[in-house]
Formats: sequence, structure tokens, C-alpha cells
Amino acid sequence: MKKHRKAIIKIVVSVSLIVFLLSKVGIANLIANLRMVDLRYAPLIVGLIIVHYVIGGFRWKKFLIYDNCEHVSVRYLINLYFIGSFFNNFMPTSVGGDAVKFYKLGRRIGSKTNAFTATFMERFTGVVALVLVSYYGLIKTLDFWVNLLPASISVQPVLVTLFKLFLFLGFWIGMVAAFLVLKFASKKIGFLNKIYSSLMVYRGRKDILIYALVTSFLIQLLAIFTQYFSFIALGITVPLDYAFFVLPVITLAGFFIPSLNGLGVQDALYIQFFGIIGIAPELALSASIVYHLFRLVVSLIGGVLYALGKAD
Repeated sequence: MKKHRKAIIKIVVSVSLIVFLLSKVGIANLIANLRMVDLRYAPLIVGLIIVHYVIGGFRWKKFLIYDNCEHVSVRYLINLYFIGSFFNNFMPTSVGGDAVKFYKLGRRIGSKTNAFTATFMERFTGVVALVLVSYYGLIKTLDFWVNLLPASISVQPVLVTLFKLFLFLGFWIGMVAAFLVLKFASKKIGFLNKIYSSLMVYRGRKDILIYALVTSFLIQLLAIFTQYFSFIALGITVPLDYAFFVLPVITLAGFFIPSLNGLGVQDALYIQFFGIIGIAPELALSASIVYHLFRLVVSLIGGVLYALGKAD
């Protein structure tokens, strides 16, 4: 039972949210909106997702500085990227496919620890870039969010200041706390000590970190515009400044909340956040589903590659 607990949780979360959302917007309205999709945007959206994965493969390669990694090609890593996206459809959260990626890579290089660390750093630098990109939208829309605060808070300068600090510093405080916990726990737990030691290999390697951050910025911009054009394909105009903050927040939520590749969670957040600026729930849900569908289509490439044994 424990083995299947995560799968059960993600299915329950996704199905429950989807059923709830469909009961609110109506299936007929949803179908009518999906018929409005301008398929001329399809090649652009699919192309952005593919370029995203290709750049991700190059970024991942940069972190493979351990012994026995020279023979791992960028092409192989790109294949794993697509395969990981395929398995994301069936594993908890939108990073579930990373488990498949680092497992396969670990077998290739003979070290699960180093494979995990390289995969983690590849993903982590992407999250850091995502947060930094979101600051542009946050700065542009900060007054808008402050104005949404309850009157009892908005009239208190100290509370407003704390709210702003939380928006800008919350992620970094959590990151530092997690690193300190890892550092302390690594002294007590063997496998965590291996991971900590593996991470320390990157200390002082500014060339790798700068390359990873630059490519991560490109990847996150591609991800944001993929979602942005999903709205455009439905004839919905979203303020770009607003999208630059909200879409990263929704993406980050998908990393941590159990679901089938964000299904249900992403949709609920689309309705919530875009409803604030007047987009009808059925339109926001339609845009989310369009994005799901395009990601699913591209992920099928990973299914084919896995069937052909390209992960071995």
C-alpha cells in the first residue's frame, strides 16, 4: 500500500480538482471555448516546448563534471529530458519525471549520487532563474498586490512592508534554511553526506553556475511564453507584466503539490489568479487545458524514445 500511496494521492488530488472545476465552469462552456483555439499558434507553442527541452539538455551536460561522465552526450541527455517529460504525466508533481532521469543517468555513469546531484542542480538553477524572472513581474505589479490586501492590513505600514519582504525574500529564506538543514543532517546520515559532498563539487565553479543561470533564464522565458501564447491562441489578452509574475508562481506550485503533472492544481490556480484580472473561469480553464495538451503532445516524443531504448 505504501508503494502506491503517492500515486493514489496525486490521482485523488487531480481528479477531485478537475471534477470540482468542471462543475463550476460547465463542460459545454469549456468545449465551446476549446473550439475557439487558433491552431496557427500550435507550431509556435510546440516549438517553444521543444527548444526548452533541448536547451535543458545542454544545461544538464554542464553539471556532469564528475569522473566517468565524459562519454555522456548532450544528445543522450536531451533524450532523457523528453523521456522525463513523458513520465511526468504519471508521477507525483511536475518534477516526478526527474526520478526517471537521474535513475537512468546513474546507471550510465555508475553513480546514483552524482546523477541525482547533477539532475538536482539542473532543476534547481532553473527554479532560481524562475524566481528571478518573476521579480520583473512582481516589481511591475507590486502595487496591484498590495491593493488586494484586507483593509485591516493595508492601513498598517509595518504589515505592508512585511508582506513585500515576504514576496521578495520568502523563497531565499526557505532555500537557505533547507541548505542548512542538509548541511547539519549530512553529518548524521550517510546518504545525505554523499549528496552534500557531491554538491560541494560545484563550489567555486562560477563558469558552470553562470552558464546554468543564463540557459535557465532562456528556458524560463520559453516556458512563460508557451503559456502566454496558449492564452493568445484562445483570443485572450493577458498583461505581460502580470503573466511574468503569476505564471512562475503557478509553475512553482506545480513542483510541490501532488498531482498528475499539474493537472487540477495548475487549472485551479489559473482560474484563481487570472480571475483577479477579469478573465472568466471557463476561459482561464480552457487556456490551462490548451497548455496541458501541448505539453502532452510533446511528451509523447519521450514515450517513443523510451520505447526505442534511447534511455539505456
